[in-house]
Amino acid sequence: MNGSLSRRYARALLGLARERNALDEIGDDLARVAATFDEPRLRAVVLNPGIDARARRRIVREVVAALGLSDDVRNLVRLLADRDRLPLLPDLLRAYEGLVDASLGRTRVAVRSAVGLGAAEQTAVTDLARRLVGGEVLVSTDIDPELLGGVVLDAGGTVYDGSVRTQLARLGKQIAGESV
Repeated sequence: MNGSLSRRYARALLGLARERNALDEIGDDLARVAATFDEPRLRAVVLNPGIDARARRRIVREVVAALGLSDDVRNLVRLLADRDRLPLLPDLLRAYEGLVDASLGRTRVAVRSAVGLGAAEQTAVTDLARRLVGGEVLVSTDIDPELLGGVVLDAGGTVYDGSVRTQLARLGKQIAGESV
């Protein structure tokens, strides 16, 4: 239910963003507000049913005003607060980003590597991701020391694993299979 509700809000916001020719700007505002309300101390206050609902909504309005958000995102967050639906923000953000990406023909690619990538390596990984998915990509990187080396690309749910850890596991299986 929450997923479909988040998608409904995301579709409505996307419609407004298209009208204003502000897909990315509204997405950026939505990401900022979702990150802000994900802060544990703030979440503990604005989602606490033991705190008066008017006080919680006032806090939400003050936080939203301080962030300097677009009118559409500000109104959306106020609406979510009024309906006790602020916990939808992370799912709503993912749904919005997915809708925007689909409409613009781009794919988000998450790259994990054992160590931070230099500029040349990031360019090479971005070029590889473009070739693999066949279009525009938005690449985010994360460090995962358990990989030992190499990279793992997750492009819209399809995983391309070029990590040393996986290569060693394959080699181990081959050796075990050959010696049996």
